[in-house]
Amino acid sequence: MLDENGIIKKSKDARREYGQAKANEQEQMDNAEDWIDEAVTGKVPLVKVPVGTKASKNGTINGEAGDSNNPTIPKGYIPIDTATSAWGDGSSAPSQDSVKHGLVIKDEKNNEWVWVPVDSATLATMYEESSDEKTLCGTTGETAVKTKLYSKSEIISGKTRTTPGTTSSYREPDLVVGKGSSYDAKTEYYKTILGFESKEKMAEAFVADYNEMIASISKYGGFYIGRYELSEAGVQKDKATLTNTNWYDLYQKCKILNASNKVETRMIWGCQWDVTMNWLISSGAKTSDEVNKDSSSWGNYKGTSVKADDGTTEIKASGKNQILNTGKTTFTMANNIYDLAGNCLELTQEAGYTSNRAYRGGDCYSSGSHGPASSRDGYGPNIVRQRHTVLVPL
Repeated sequence: MLDENGIIKKSKDARREYGQAKANEQEQMDNAEDWIDEAVTGKVPLVKVPVGTKASKNGTINGEAGDSNNPTIPKGYIPIDTATSAWGDGSSAPSQDSVKHGLVIKDEKNNEWVWVPVDSATLATMYEESSDEKTLCGTTGETAVKTKLYSKSEIISGKTRTTPGTTSSYREPDLVVGKGSSYDAKTEYYKTILGFESKEKMAEAFVADYNEMIASISKYGGFYIGRYELSEAGVQKDKATLTNTNWYDLYQKCKILNASNKVETRMIWGCQWDVTMNWLISSGAKTSDEVNKDSSSWGNYKGTSVKADDGTTEIKASGKNQILNTGKTTFTMANNIYDLAGNCLELTQEAGYTSNRAYRGGDCYSSGSHGPASSRDGYGPNIVRQRHTVLVPL
């Protein structure tokens, strides 16, 4: 009898390695074709992706060029219709109403994402491009990490920001290092959890990710946000929300959710949260007061009675602190996205002062007026919390 190191095992290993090599080869060929076409025509050719069908490469519902109102469906993802937003029959771009109220894609693991349209005028409100480079906190001299791109102040009312390297307020992208040797400067975080060789390498990755996010929105006209809060299983409905872990573990978890090489998944940036809040208002899904002053009418807060989908059955009583499973009820849904208000605090990549990462949206332990959907505060990144995820098409 052959043992586990015998001929049969070696044969299986060889077949598996050959199959993976062929898959990698095909992927490289597909990418090369896209690069050639883009170099010649200025555009990546798109395929038509019918509703309920997995995209074999980046495409749109009608096969035409993608933009804010004709979202690109990334390779490996499936456009799905919902009660409030349908992709259409493929003869044209989705209706404006469907785009305004949250078109949804999913992958084969049932992770779901909602399109947030960002036209060129809105994109211009998100970031600054400085003539001089800003040095990120905790990096100096020859190893200094610098950026010319950073988030604007007051994308949404009251959320002011400063430039990277300045610790008097919130800003992104940037490191949080305390007095110089804490948080992002500790090997147990940047190396053990995140796998970076140094805090400078982590800073370089943050800058690269930020630039990639802005470039992607410019190219595609928007981004996808996780439809649900993150669970251990992913971005899926009716799962236990992932809590009791720190910012670094959550940041890492966000990076491994992509279903193809045509996307990157990341923890959300503060400027993306802001434009999402403004989109809820401009689309008519929520009023400015419901987003900025008191979100009790659509969030799981301590003082809110949360109703089931039927609108009458109570699933959480007012005065009770209770975290609900992801996407538990449409009571907490806005533009097809669940729990932007209340339930769990949502950590972002935004740095705050010398020792915080910004969180948004309030939770079930606070009131809807104390922690409305657009609210922002901060915790040390070593403290356990939760957050929303974004998907960036490449």
